[in-house]
Amino acid sequence: MQNKIIVSVLSFFILIDAILIYLALTISPIKLKRNVFTFQYGQDIPTDVSEYVNANHSVLENVKLDLSHVSKEVGSYQASITYFDETQYFQIVVEDTIKPRFQLKKVEWHVQLGETLYAKDLIQNVEDHSETKVYFYDEKTHEKSESKSFEIEGTQIERIIVEDQHGNQSSSLRVKIVIEKNQVPPEIKGVDNMEIQVGQNIDLKEGVTATDDIEGDITSRIIITGQVDNQIPGTYDITYTVTDKDGNTTKVIRTITVIEVEDDN
Repeated sequence: MQNKIIVSVLSFFILIDAILIYLALTISPIKLKRNVFTFQYGQDIPTDVSEYVNANHSVLENVKLDLSHVSKEVGSYQASITYFDETQYFQIVVEDTIKPRFQLKKVEWHVQLGETLYAKDLIQNVEDHSETKVYFYDEKTHEKSESKSFEIEGTQIERIIVEDQHGNQSSSLRVKIVIEKNQVPPEIKGVDNMEIQVGQNIDLKEGVTATDDIEGDITSRIIITGQVDNQIPGTYDITYTVTDKDGNTTKVIRTITVIEVEDDN
């Protein structure tokens, strides 16, 4: 009877040893914390193997982490860990779900009638890890525009948003635009006083230009009054006048002097 008990006990321990040996041979000493690791765009991707693997310190020292196929750009990438001859694969996902943040330079802007504003010029301190664009935003139509021209005199409320390259939109901020009639007159250039000799021809339009701060080149609207008789010595006043679409007028008087050259003979 006693021998049977001893045999039974020995058999039990042999079975336990066999099970432990089997487990040691079949169960990996390393285990991934999860199959998918997600990081925000702009966030540093960890290179420490302990961030991805559950194992004791002595085991971690022999685990090799392969991130060679992982990019910092938005996307899904395969990575792996290797412990001796065993390799386990997992995914690293880089995503951008954070909305940009920004501040207005000021809440009220005064512009001239017909002037164009660029939304990016109205803001400052943009916070985002990717490239951004700034828009005027219509909350009713959801239309976006980087610039806007103001053709109606009065006051308008506009909304500004910032959108990053991955489609995240900031909260909109309100800005007040006060559109005032343009009172800046055009500028005429190239009308310096000059002298010519008797009989010398002169083109009163040559080199003369007119520029408006809103409309740009309006040279074609210049009106020239007065004449020069290049056969009669004397002083002649020529008036150049130009008016922009808002009724601002510039008038410049140019003096042309016709001189007679004495004959040395």
